Amino acid sequence: MRVSVNEGKVACDLAITIAFGHSIPEVSRAVQERVKSAIENMTGMEVTEINISVAGVGAEEN
Repeated sequence: MRVSVNEGKVACDLAITIAFGHSIPEVSRAVQERVKSAIENMTGMEVTEINISVAGVGAEEN
């Protein structure tokens, strides 16, 4: 995870591993929303970017 702050605005890059069988776009969008909300609630700063990269696809847990 990399976070940068410029003029009171936050940008975040993070890599995630998604369980096999899950929708990459849906999981990525959910992660973006949750991370954005968490950062804004904790810091009071505006989040302008949450960039997600998929580092891998893992085996689904039973």
